[in-house]
Amino acid sequence: MKHVFHVIAQRVDPASTQARVELAHGMRTIAFPALATNHVSSHNETHVPSTAGSNDDQEVCYLMRILITGATGRVGANLVHRLAGSGAHVRAMVQPGDPNSSKLAEFRDVEITEADLLDQDAINAACRDVTHVVHLAAQLVRGTTPVDRFYDINAFGTLRLLEGVLNHGASIQRFVLASSDGTYCPGAPPSVPLTEESKQEPADYYGTGKLLGEVILRNHGVQFDLPWSIVRFATVVSPEEAPRMFRLGFWKAIFEWEKLGKDTHLWPLFKRHQGLLDLLAEQTRGLDDEVAVALVGPGDEPWSLSMVDVRDAVEGVYLSLTSPSAVGKAFNIAAAQPTSHIEGAREISDFFRVENKIVPMPFAHRIEMSITAAQTDLQFAPRHDFRSMLRSSTGKTVSQRDVFVPAEARSGVASTWT
Repeated sequence: MKHVFHVIAQRVDPASTQARVELAHGMRTIAFPALATNHVSSHNETHVPSTAGSNDDQEVCYLMRILITGATGRVGANLVHRLAGSGAHVRAMVQPGDPNSSKLAEFRDVEITEADLLDQDAINAACRDVTHVVHLAAQLVRGTTPVDRFYDINAFGTLRLLEGVLNHGASIQRFVLASSDGTYCPGAPPSVPLTEESKQEPADYYGTGKLLGEVILRNHGVQFDLPWSIVRFATVVSPEEAPRMFRLGFWKAIFEWEKLGKDTHLWPLFKRHQGLLDLLAEQTRGLDDEVAVALVGPGDEPWSLSMVDVRDAVEGVYLSLTSPSAVGKAFNIAAAQPTSHIEGAREISDFFRVENKIVPMPFAHRIEMSITAAQTDLQFAPRHDFRSMLRSSTGKTVSQRDVFVPAEARSGVASTWT
């Protein structure tokens, strides 16, 4: 689940910053009530994930013993599906008592181990004899967690994993760390587009924790000759979540984060432009929250956002895990092109037959990630844009490559949309 969408979008009680926490990976989730939809396609078909990868995948993976942290999260469960189906031995690390562990129940060949990122002994056991690690787990929202504990989980959790694999793993062939566009300060992006060389000065707790994890990994790589790679995700979207985006209710929830002060990654935006929620309300008075909304700046310049379908995010991780050219590098992982608000709202309006409203703002906010490095070094070729996500949200699967484990699914095998 982070830039304008990287935190859980919930109604904010100004007296409390308590927020739901998920161990998923370096991204925040947007959670909204179910929407009434007018799309004419049937929504009652079923996703049945394939259990077998391609022959090429199986040749690459069959000797791997992979530890995946945050294995019940949005990216994690789909990565488990991909790697287990490709013949790798997968050990899924989950929080003790994780209520989402049932997402992995149908992957019968996957070994599940419980470990907290603060528990070195449990981490050591989880790391025993593994050859590869994909570290996706993180606390996404600080809420009432003390700052030192928040960093202990997100930064020093990475350190504990590194120590675990160095002391208890087999010969480590790759350590892949999930990082975030949040390390680039999404509230005030230093460049458009963001490249891997853009300044990393996140200025918030979550982004700083991710950046500290990157520094720890890089230095362990030098100190212990450890092969590593970093993936910096754009906003990761599971297809069933796409219909909630680019709507009035979506923007109301995001602009309410101003009430959190500096406990949101967007505080630099809100500091420079105060009262955005009131401005939005003035221009949308009387409109239903389900109306499609595009935000534009002066001269009708649309706001824009880089995001990535969870299936493409998994592909980016897989390539970083298996490609020799990934070693010692960080990669932005996003869709081929950013989505402009004009485009996103139009797709919502057309797909669900709702009104489309363009809302002027006094500035244009653009969070766009370049994926040239991943395209060049990894041959990363994302297959999904926002329209593709919406189409997949109907439950119609055109190929085995398009199946996915829904973010909120309680079963790893199938989900029915109603």
